[in-house]
Amino acid sequence: MMKKKRRSRGIIPLKELYEQWIDTLKRTLLPDLRRAMLASSANLLSTHVHHLHLHFLSYFHALDSASAAAALLLLHPPGPPPRLPLLWLGDFHPNLLTNLLRSLLTNPHQSNYFFPNAWTHPSPDLTARIEQIECGLRLMVPSVADRLRQAQAGFVDRVAVHWGQCDGREEVSRMIGAALGAQGDLLHSVFLDANRLRRSVLSEILSCVDVYQAALFLEKLAQFYVGFRDGDLIREFDHCKLHL
Repeated sequence: MMKKKRRSRGIIPLKELYEQWIDTLKRTLLPDLRRAMLASSANLLSTHVHHLHLHFLSYFHALDSASAAAALLLLHPPGPPPRLPLLWLGDFHPNLLTNLLRSLLTNPHQSNYFFPNAWTHPSPDLTARIEQIECGLRLMVPSVADRLRQAQAGFVDRVAVHWGQCDGREEVSRMIGAALGAQGDLLHSVFLDANRLRRSVLSEILSCVDVYQAALFLEKLAQFYVGFRDGDLIREFDHCKLHL
């Protein structure tokens, strides 16, 4: 799990916690999961699936705590710039989770190195549960996004009204701080709901799959997070051209 250290001046900044979290994921938990997958022991696999799930939850809880003190976290999340098009309120969009699961279901043999038959015959109950989760996302994501727009509009209105009355950087800084303070509770509640949605979708997915499917899903999810720390991938992402 992610260990929280303390300094004399307070808690480690979120960016540093994120780097520590990614390092633990890459160097410890993901290799441990793969070794358990090779061993093909259901009990051992269940233990490492649980550890990896808790590791993701620890990250989401760290985001919750940081958002209470920094509403601008919503606009400046930790991690490299290439993640930005994939972000939604501080971290990856929750649809990433369901889309990743769908990709495993529609391409069952892409994970055949470990458990070749894990996704070949999904049960009707699993398919129905995934559809329910996706339906919930279609309802919740627009609702949370609308509340964010309201919070941002309130912040912009306050800044625009008082900007012309400010004389010097100190007054501008105080004015922006006051505007953030006025909208801070709303921004914080929006962020918490977005993060709660990510947590609940991840937990719901893991509750409706078996241990082998859970291991394959978490391995791919971990690869996704770790992949966006890869220097070569970042450089390729930076040089991508948008074709219209």
